[in-house]
Amino acid sequence: MDPSLDSELRDDFLVEAGELVLRLGEQLIQLETSPLDRELLNAVFRVFHTVKGGAGFLAIEPMVQLCHCAEELLNEARNATLVLGPAQMDALLEALDLLNGMMDALIAATPLMPPPPSLLDRLRPAAAKPETVNAKVVKNSADADAVEQAFEVMLDEMRERQPAVANASGGHINDNEFEALLDSLYGTGVAPGIDADAAPMPAGAESVVPSRRDDPIDVDEFEALLDSLHGKGLAPGAPATDATSTTLAPLAPVIVGAAAIQPTTTVATSAATAAKPAAASETTVRVDTAKLDALVNRAGELVLLRNRLLSLASRSDSEPLTLAAGELDRISDELQTAVLGMRMQPVGRLFQRFPRIVRDLARQLGKDIELIQEGEDTDLDRSLVEALADPLVHLLRNAVDHGLETPVEREQAGKSRKGTVRLAASQRGERIVISVSDDGRGMDPEVLRRKALEKGVIDAAQAARLSEVECYELIFRPGFSTAATISDISGRGVGMDVVKTRVAELGGTLQVRSRLGHGSTLELTVPLTLAILRVLMVRVGDRLFALPLGNVSEVFELGPAQNQALDGRRVAAHRGRALMLGDLAGWAGIDDAAGGHVVVLHVGHLHLGCLVHEVIGREDVMVKPLGPLFEGVPGVAGATVTGDGRLALVLDLAALAGDGDRLLPSLKVSA
Repeated sequence: MDPSLDSELRDDFLVEAGELVLRLGEQLIQLETSPLDRELLNAVFRVFHTVKGGAGFLAIEPMVQLCHCAEELLNEARNATLVLGPAQMDALLEALDLLNGMMDALIAATPLMPPPPSLLDRLRPAAAKPETVNAKVVKNSADADAVEQAFEVMLDEMRERQPAVANASGGHINDNEFEALLDSLYGTGVAPGIDADAAPMPAGAESVVPSRRDDPIDVDEFEALLDSLHGKGLAPGAPATDATSTTLAPLAPVIVGAAAIQPTTTVATSAATAAKPAAASETTVRVDTAKLDALVNRAGELVLLRNRLLSLASRSDSEPLTLAAGELDRISDELQTAVLGMRMQPVGRLFQRFPRIVRDLARQLGKDIELIQEGEDTDLDRSLVEALADPLVHLLRNAVDHGLETPVEREQAGKSRKGTVRLAASQRGERIVISVSDDGRGMDPEVLRRKALEKGVIDAAQAARLSEVECYELIFRPGFSTAATISDISGRGVGMDVVKTRVAELGGTLQVRSRLGHGSTLELTVPLTLAILRVLMVRVGDRLFALPLGNVSEVFELGPAQNQALDGRRVAAHRGRALMLGDLAGWAGIDDAAGGHVVVLHVGHLHLGCLVHEVIGREDVMVKPLGPLFEGVPGVAGATVTGDGRLALVLDLAALAGDGDRLLPSLKVSA
């Protein structure tokens, strides 16, 4: 095979296999709690089977060997000869980890090591303790074929009545044994599944099903009966296409003697349904992310040009120019929405990795935990999906380790032994909100205050002034931890401060709510997208600044009666409270700080007012980096070009006004 073709096929295989394996961890966790769910068994089996087929074509022998052993174990579970227990699930999860490692090795073009023999031994069905599963339980699974269910029930009953027939041919019966089976169960002259006296006959079956007669039906008549029930060309239980192209629909009950087997949902495939996946695949095109980013950049440039034309049109008396600028505004808005939509991915792709993490932590800590996920279909910029992975892992580890009690402690507190961790995502305007909450012990603000004093994070004067909300914010301070002992999970005082730093880098905020004895909630808020930012453009002196609109609460004009002093600092009396004023002009090196407009910003729990000379308005801008000479300037996220062609700095408000080493000074009272 041509090396370039081989490389292309391998890349395609890695993309396809990666998408299949992505949900496998979540499916295995679900299968651990529902080992008799046939739909899950089939789904997990298909992943290993498909990956094995692709790896076999590319001669990736270690991957083939691993997937084959996992496939064999799952096939035994599908055939109801054993129930997957904790040992088998541990082996399958280890196989998934090893499979991901093999795929990473293929991407890095490094040699693959063969799977450990100990893992392969644990995956072999012979290593598992066989446990017979009653087919009447298995039949209730969502995608079990009704005829296959009836066969399983008949075979179970036959094993009880005629052991010799059941054991013949290694579990397979021939035509004569099949006829004897039917005769022993229903007597002669009645076709399987048909009660000639009571059962209504399916449409089209009258011509092929005889009335009572003494001779058994022949093979042709039996095939005709099956065709009338299920259509031609399909054996009982054999789907025409892959399960992803089938439609679930209820079937009529199959009559067996005097009892009816009522399938809850079964798989029924029509010609129209079978054609849908092919049509869907033809309308889907894989696009390199670099090309997608280039398209987003061009759309951003168009937005800047639109802003420029709108500014020119507003200062012109030309009606045609105004109309053309308005039309361009509409079209660019639609294009911007469409392009940004291409960058969006459901947050469920991010959530899929967390059930495994929570499961492993719960087992390690000896806790019984249920993870509830909500809002998986919430769309998020693809660049944020991966960027939020590590922060959310830290938040979940904190909830599992610090938040939830042990089963014994929960019982003593009058709670259920099983704790709950809830991971939820939603969209609020231009922001995405992801929360991690638990129903555990909650946080005691006094304990947090005392620990911060003991560790030297704050001094006594600062501790005395802390409000309850500010006490909760102490968990984000570097080096702060309430753990009594250090473990490989927590206790070193790192993690939560890293979370807040990373969220701030993404233009987001992090807030804490807690109730002692009832649990805690950590709420993470990030922009909907990082490609194009909606800002409030303001002027301070002769300089323009762009404030992210997601952090702007309101704007008001400062009256003389509102201008007050508190502890030597200027504050604004606003809405019945003292609003601290930040010296944005002093930070920017501008002498004139006598602006008359106040922009109220919220960064986490902190509310701060900034004095500006002019509020220009709201704009959609594309943030550009400042270049290597100015990269990493504190408080500056980048720059953009305004509608009149001027340069404006986009401010990093989390760095300017956040907790810790705040860059934006407070306004001092003039002497």
